Amino acid sequence: MSLNRRSLLKGAGALPFALRGLPALAQQRAASPLPQLTFPTSLPDKASFPQFRETAYLDGAAQHARPAGANVLIRHAASFEAGDPDGFRPDQNRIRANFAKLVNADVSEIVMVPSTQAGESFIASAVGLHEKGAHVVSDYLHFVGSQEMYTDMSRRGLEVTWVKIKDNRIPLEDLDRAIIKGKTKLVAVSHTAFVNGFQHDLKKVSEMAHAKGAMVYADVIQAAGNQPLDLASSGVDAACCATYKWLMSSGTAFLYVRKSSQEKMQPPFYHFSQYTRLLPETHMYPFDKPGVQIVDDYQNKAGAPGMFSMGYEPNTATMAGLEYSLPYIAGFGPEKIQAHVQTLTRYAKEELVKRGYTLMTPMDATSPIVTVVAQNAQQYADSFRKVGVKVTTRWNHIRISPSVYNDMADVERFLGAMPKLVG
Repeated sequence: MSLNRRSLLKGAGALPFALRGLPALAQQRAASPLPQLTFPTSLPDKASFPQFRETAYLDGAAQHARPAGANVLIRHAASFEAGDPDGFRPDQNRIRANFAKLVNADVSEIVMVPSTQAGESFIASAVGLHEKGAHVVSDYLHFVGSQEMYTDMSRRGLEVTWVKIKDNRIPLEDLDRAIIKGKTKLVAVSHTAFVNGFQHDLKKVSEMAHAKGAMVYADVIQAAGNQPLDLASSGVDAACCATYKWLMSSGTAFLYVRKSSQEKMQPPFYHFSQYTRLLPETHMYPFDKPGVQIVDDYQNKAGAPGMFSMGYEPNTATMAGLEYSLPYIAGFGPEKIQAHVQTLTRYAKEELVKRGYTLMTPMDATSPIVTVVAQNAQQYADSFRKVGVKVTTRWNHIRISPSVYNDMADVERFLGAMPKLVG
């Protein structure tokens, strides 16, 4: 069925926002102006997530749902791809700019990559972790996929120091002792730990690492969108986050590389999308002018795209979703989202402790993650599912991660579904 402006507005009528001014694009392929969007103003926002009417979905740290407005834009973008001149074509540059504003970065420091770990892998290569004698410092609360990566690299000569968990956190002093001046090339951490919600002080981590000549990479996938994040003042050299969690539209990731740090890195790979011209001047075909090299008159793009672009463009659905979700997040502001969620997580932590459960999450953490120790936690997955509660159960813990669509009734429903683990 063809989606046009009329069908868009009809579909949007039942939603708690309005979309106006979708442009007639004729046959041009240029990106569309962003439609006028009106967003909800209060939390919790259950109306934008009708899929959770019957479910206490407390699993944003696993995967966050798209708000309904994003789905409307996605449908309209799909109609454009099918040839509808009234369709909507997303703008990757606008998306990058919106993300940059959300995390206080310059848009030239942002490039889109396939995943968070792809971004970290690129940085590992760019700082020289494949070189003989290279040393990296990470910790027990970093993302497990990254732990696998560095462990595998250690079999090929990389020296890795792992900083252990103490009292459900990574002590700064232990991290500092692990960094070897003049040897450590990279300190790789997660801003907010996916396992238990512990948060690193990135500014302090960066100050310690830079004092000893090391660079800092931060995985910010469990932070961007749910809490204030200032990459400019954090001091980190690079950071990355996929969009399928708190940025509310699956399918891509944003890699941040600080301007002043780029000159200390080597390109981890080469791709013609890193250059300003689509085609260089050639000196090997009929009627070409002579030249010293077979190609010339090309140069790298400014900033991170000139070093890390790989010709990758997310699919239309992903970008259309982000065209809505990033302004949606910015409309509330990460501070307001965090304040709402903290009301829920503080209560959950207090009640869990009161009822005798052992927390893995520090009581003072301000992330949206609360984790309970539970041996063989996966055995409880069906019990939660049967009562309409969605949480993460794996390894030996149960994790909840509420978001903008949750309220206290959802938390009470979770607490009522918790298995008896003590006493």
